[in-house]
Amino acid sequence: MRALRPIDDAPRPEHAATLDGVHYVVTGEADAPGGTLVLLHGFCDNLTTWNRVVPALAAEHRVIAIDLPGFGRSARPAPRPLLAGYAEVVAAVLDAEGVREPVALIGNSMGAATAMTFATRHPDRVDALVLIDMPGLRGVPRLWRVAMSRPAELGLRTALRAVPDAAAQFGISWAYGRIAAARPAALDPSVRQGFGLPYAVRGSVAAIVPIGRRLVRELPGADLARHVAQSPVPVLLVFGARDLLTPARVLRRIGRPGGAVVLPGCGHCPQVDQPSALLGEVGPFLRAARSDVDRTARSA
Repeated sequence: MRALRPIDDAPRPEHAATLDGVHYVVTGEADAPGGTLVLLHGFCDNLTTWNRVVPALAAEHRVIAIDLPGFGRSARPAPRPLLAGYAEVVAAVLDAEGVREPVALIGNSMGAATAMTFATRHPDRVDALVLIDMPGLRGVPRLWRVAMSRPAELGLRTALRAVPDAAAQFGISWAYGRIAAARPAALDPSVRQGFGLPYAVRGSVAAIVPIGRRLVRELPGADLARHVAQSPVPVLLVFGARDLLTPARVLRRIGRPGGAVVLPGCGHCPQVDQPSALLGEVGPFLRAARSDVDRTARSA
């Protein structure tokens, strides 16, 4: 199978599309040797978070990056329930793109929980999972519960009334950059801009808090640790060693000695922090998973 292209050898997206208010971008060839790969961003993020890894991934895969409802350029409101609704959004996008064969999914944070949920609801449509800094493997961090509480939302709305829209947009971009990355000053400018891009309209910043509250409520019942442990398809768990939101120490508690990697010097979003290091782990994993699928198909 072909080696991954360098990160800076960037193919142009084949097309951007909107499906019932859901925005997504497709990059790469429909007959790519590695099949179709779906990218799912985390809470408060959007599909631009994958900009630095898409070119390399598209050397082997048709890559579909989705703005989950409530985020990015998607105009559709966030669904109820959240994770199951997002999983059905993924299914609808794959149907719209004519994808019938099983796909690999890479999810970061909330996107990882969505990827695992999709795999449990549509097991015949998945052949590999990469779950990056996924919450819910061992409870919900207290920081998440406090940040998404109703008092926190009220305080945020009060504060936003006192500042211009541009200041609110800059503030969330600044804050998320420091949460997502271990070295925010080294982030690519397009990535920093992408963090704040969806929050130019008054009210859009505060509107994400209720979505986060739904996520916090659903994670304890999602049983993600069990689904990961019993997954019939290969799963790669990836954590940033310097992630403050979902610390890598959770790996010591879930009884999964293999299929996990901790990336040194990375925060909550390795795809923006150290894309080359992430690709160095993801590329071989996806190739091995695809080889297993091919061998199974030939033996059948």
